[in-house]
Amino acid sequence: MSVLSGCATYQQDIEAGLSLAKAGEWKEAEGKLEEVLDSKQDKLLYYMEIGALAQNQGDYARSNTLLEQAEKLSDTFFPENFSNRSWALLSNPRQSDYRGSGLERVYISYLKSMNYLALAKQEKDTIKKRQLSDAALVEVRRIDIKLNEIRAQNPSYQDLNARENQAFYKDALSWLGDFYTGGRDTDKFLYRDDAWARYMEGLQYEIDGEYDDARISYQKAANLYQDGYAKQYALSATTSERAWLDAIRMMQKGGFSQSEIDAQIQAKLSPAMQDILKQYHPDDAELVVLEHQGFIPDKSEMSLLLYADPRAYSLVLEPLHGGGTIEENDAFRWFTMVYADINPLNLIANYKAGGAWGTFSGIFTKRVILGRPVWQQLQSMDVDKLLTEQTIRVTVPYYRRFTLDQQQPTLHISDTITSSNQGMRMSSLADIAFQEQLAQAQRDIYEGLIRELLRSWLAYQVTSNVKDDSASLILNLIGQVAVFASSAADTRNWLMLPAQIRLTREPLAAGSYTPEYRVNRHTFSLGKTQLDAKKITLWNLRNPY
Repeated sequence: MSVLSGCATYQQDIEAGLSLAKAGEWKEAEGKLEEVLDSKQDKLLYYMEIGALAQNQGDYARSNTLLEQAEKLSDTFFPENFSNRSWALLSNPRQSDYRGSGLERVYISYLKSMNYLALAKQEKDTIKKRQLSDAALVEVRRIDIKLNEIRAQNPSYQDLNARENQAFYKDALSWLGDFYTGGRDTDKFLYRDDAWARYMEGLQYEIDGEYDDARISYQKAANLYQDGYAKQYALSATTSERAWLDAIRMMQKGGFSQSEIDAQIQAKLSPAMQDILKQYHPDDAELVVLEHQGFIPDKSEMSLLLYADPRAYSLVLEPLHGGGTIEENDAFRWFTMVYADINPLNLIANYKAGGAWGTFSGIFTKRVILGRPVWQQLQSMDVDKLLTEQTIRVTVPYYRRFTLDQQQPTLHISDTITSSNQGMRMSSLADIAFQEQLAQAQRDIYEGLIRELLRSWLAYQVTSNVKDDSASLILNLIGQVAVFASSAADTRNWLMLPAQIRLTREPLAAGSYTPEYRVNRHTFSLGKTQLDAKKITLWNLRNPY
């Protein structure tokens, strides 16, 4: 029961820390999360969470020290520790080292680059300022390397688009192959590249005066947005136009011919974007606001009941119904979206097991067809008896429904000047995390099934070898309760990442301004700021609301 108690305390403390962060109480949130993330298994998570909170407090040097430790751990965790993994299989997955996701690895470097830019802005010494700017570019190149690694492992947007246009017979073969993957094409949900991270590469190269590298990065971002990134994560099509606009500006600064520039303007920019491009003049300053808003959703646990269906040589998983609360309804919707039996092989098995009603009931269950040979092996180990004599609980992670803030921000440059360029949502980390969980959901459910079967079987073997019937009965009851109650899912993720990122860029005449950023009844002030000619001033704004 100590494992169960530990899990409950962990979740409560995480929620407490998150609530403090959502109120903008960064230091208090850091104290709470330091308490709960004190185990060896959570070391990577500790460095990421506390590193992000240190940045939010303006402690950029400490933030980078913490995030550098996260960088090292995120690389060394790839060869998984076997004993660590085995213990997690016998207890619960939170006992294994937290390994992080591809998204989290990329945003470690992203936050570090923001820290170096902030430190460079504060530094007075020219040599040290240059060193810090160079360090920011090092992180940009790390982002590029990480994204290239992710791209190499996953199909590109071009690959997915080619599939949609393939011949019918190939489509049909792919459809048949989906029988054994739950009938779901998880490739569509994969994090395969990051248009916003590519855009930020371009912005940092532009800040550093490396205009050709900036052009290349902006163009990569534009292509990604239009090839599928914007559609996958429900972003506006104008995200691609914004990136093309900045790529064209780099062409202007990089000495391209006017005919080449005009051709790109006509091909890539709408009349509205062409008007924005005309706002830029050679001696202008520019204020760039990066609003990192909200928080990536936290995961919840869903409980499933596992039982046997000997007639169909199958194992069946069914959601544990507990009422009609919003969370329980979300869990049930997740189950039907991700796990429910929709492929023909499972529909047939459901029909054989329960007639017409059995087919219909498949939308409320997930069936794992083992076949007769495997079922006979389970019988030889008395697993079939185990499944008929007791209830087994399998727990999997899922995301509850969430909504992103849709308010339109406004940038007030001074008392008399308001930005004419609206803030634009350029990335939704919340949607990326949600879809990554969809992509790995089948793995989660099978790992959970195996874990709980193994734990229940070991407890069953202990009690079945006790000669005294009364003692055996008591031990069996205790074992069932302990295993059932201690079932858990790994709900860890980097919670201090923002839910979404909005961009506002405003070219201005050089001078002194007091910018204010207003969104959803909250006002943020940059204070009195000098904007220098031909320079970009970056405002890294963390909006917790």
